[in-house]
Amino acid sequence: METVYRHPLAALRAGMGVSAAKYLQLLAAEHRSLGYGEMAVRREKVARWESGVAAPTRAVQHAMAHLHGVPVDIAEGLGWPQWLSVAQDPSSVVHDHAVLHSPWTPAGTVDSTAASAQGGSMDRRGFLIASGSLLASLGGEWSGALDADASTGIHIGRRPLTPVLLDRLEQRLDDLRRLDDTLGGGELRQLAAAEFTLLGHLADEAVYDDVVGRRLFSALAEAGRICGWLHFDAGQHAAAQSYYISALRASATAGDTDTGANVLAFMAIQTYSVGDPQDAVNLVRTAQAQTARSSPTVRAMLHMRAGRALSKAGQRKACARELDAARTALDSASSDDVPPWAYWMSAGEIEMIAASSALELDDPQKALDYFAAARDSAYAADGYVRDNALYLVRSADAHLRLGDVDAACAAAGEALDQLDGLDSARPTGALDDFTRALRPYRSARAATDLLARTG
Repeated sequence: METVYRHPLAALRAGMGVSAAKYLQLLAAEHRSLGYGEMAVRREKVARWESGVAAPTRAVQHAMAHLHGVPVDIAEGLGWPQWLSVAQDPSSVVHDHAVLHSPWTPAGTVDSTAASAQGGSMDRRGFLIASGSLLASLGGEWSGALDADASTGIHIGRRPLTPVLLDRLEQRLDDLRRLDDTLGGGELRQLAAAEFTLLGHLADEAVYDDVVGRRLFSALAEAGRICGWLHFDAGQHAAAQSYYISALRASATAGDTDTGANVLAFMAIQTYSVGDPQDAVNLVRTAQAQTARSSPTVRAMLHMRAGRALSKAGQRKACARELDAARTALDSASSDDVPPWAYWMSAGEIEMIAASSALELDDPQKALDYFAAARDSAYAADGYVRDNALYLVRSADAHLRLGDVDAACAAAGEALDQLDGLDSARPTGALDDFTRALRPYRSARAATDLLARTG
């Protein structure tokens, strides 16, 4: 399995084949040669840069740009750490620019889609291409594009696109969603990317009127959302975020608020997992501001996602309020108001998220109570193998924090059974973390047996 790097500097160093200490020596030499004087070469500097805790000073970034052959004006224009991608892969900057800065028009969406598709599964960068103010601005631009409610117009191309053909394409997306629930993303990424590329080509080349065009761009948005999710599941975060942003653009082109809000919710999952949780909260707030009149199911999903993001940000009371609001909204929902992509939304799912949030907030007993409530709500574990495996690992973590090694190992053993034949990095990574936490308890028979199973 190819290594996925969480920061562009880590990827650059790996490409150079140098340790953090050696990299600092090279950088210090450039720093001196440019007239900036001596630079401290403590190894923890690189760790702080690569973890996002700190950024190099302007002078150090100039030396770094010189070391990697990147013009200083480009480095300053792109900002830290985005400019490092120029040194790693100059073509990625062109792709990222199209995704991040294309106009919010049908043509801009087509350009962004093409850029995301061209990077796709070949983009092994394990870090985000947008965060902070740039990420917030994308949400604001999405809202502005929706408020403008521009028509896709009549598009003249080489081949007609009919409603019947769109029916088939939408059905294929539904099949992908259901397959992902049980197979995980590993076996589906290429298939999903092919669907996304096909829909992008149709948006660029087909003949359609405004009504068909809006359906097409809605389907393109959902295809991009699926691709983003599958690449996120594999830890390919630059590619995932690229797909998500193109999906967001497509939803705006379609005038499809709910689909765009769902994209923002999935962007938030990625952001609170590997970025700044407050950025994730802001993404969900943007979605909520546009969906006050949406169905109870959509509003419940967004309240739930806001609650999870707030738990990551350590905001206990705000998290509880959002989860309660999710329960209230879902209680008023009917089967008629469920978008095709929200089939998984249920009372059990809310309780599972509540459990994960409680664990995040260091309340393992409450987490177990919520996990039990989810099971009482007839959570469909068999239909969602990856998610159930992940929740089982989190349940094991809660038991272990409470000192119940036997119960922890029983839950982790169930997760291992679920993971057999499943290609998904997230539950596998969570299980790896759990087994590391279990090692101090290896004298217990249950721990010994489980550790033997995991190797």
